[in-house]
Amino acid sequence: MRTRIPLPSFVLALLLIPVLAAAAEAKPSADELVRQVDKRMSMQSDYRGVVRIRETRKDGIERLIEMQVYRRDSSQNFLMVITQPRNMAGGGYLRIGKNLWEYNAALGHWERTTRRANIVGTIACEGDFDRSRLAEDYTAVDEGEEVIQGTRYRKLYLSARPDTEVSFAHLRLWLDPDLNIVKRIGYAPSGRVLRTDLVRSYQKLKDPVTQQPIIHYREVFEQEEEEGTQLVVRYEDVQLAPLSPNLFTKSWLEGRLR
Repeated sequence: MRTRIPLPSFVLALLLIPVLAAAAEAKPSADELVRQVDKRMSMQSDYRGVVRIRETRKDGIERLIEMQVYRRDSSQNFLMVITQPRNMAGGGYLRIGKNLWEYNAALGHWERTTRRANIVGTIACEGDFDRSRLAEDYTAVDEGEEVIQGTRYRKLYLSARPDTEVSFAHLRLWLDPDLNIVKRIGYAPSGRVLRTDLVRSYQKLKDPVTQQPIIHYREVFEQEEEEGTQLVVRYEDVQLAPLSPNLFTKSWLEGRLR
């Protein structure tokens, strides 16, 4: 009968080095990257900010739009109040839970709408101004890396999960080494390109609840594929602080013009 001689510990350590090195070099999966993108942009504090949009249509006509945005991500409540143009001022959008309404201040009329609908007649959607929830709404596939001007960008292709309500059935994202989205293309279910976004800059914030750093869009350029309409969207005057619970009610929005 042969007797097994145990390997010395230093020999075992040498044998494990390649295994440990491979584990250390393993790249996170596409779904994990999407979760990290959401996490870097998520906050527990209430949110308020001003969105200013410059819309340029193919015929050269420009329009300026301004909206006040309020969010309580912990309960998914969302309110957007239009302040410009003047003929639409006082209207807005209110979401409580999963229900989204559009308010026409001139008519005093509420109407149910969806996340797919455009905001204020532009190519922007409600999801553009809501919290990042890519991991909840999409599954992701890694498309490898693309080198642009010496920088490696990770490409991901996202497909909407069944029974989710999203603005785009598919998305393609380019992430920089810090996992910032720098480019985003939205597709129809057929695969047709609907909109291309370039994130021009971010702003760094600090969540007063968690004391953790957050990144948030500062300026995004959006272009519609079919008509060529372009938007420059600026996120300004952002404040993270508690909001009144009365904000997220129809009566609050209606009362602004009384």
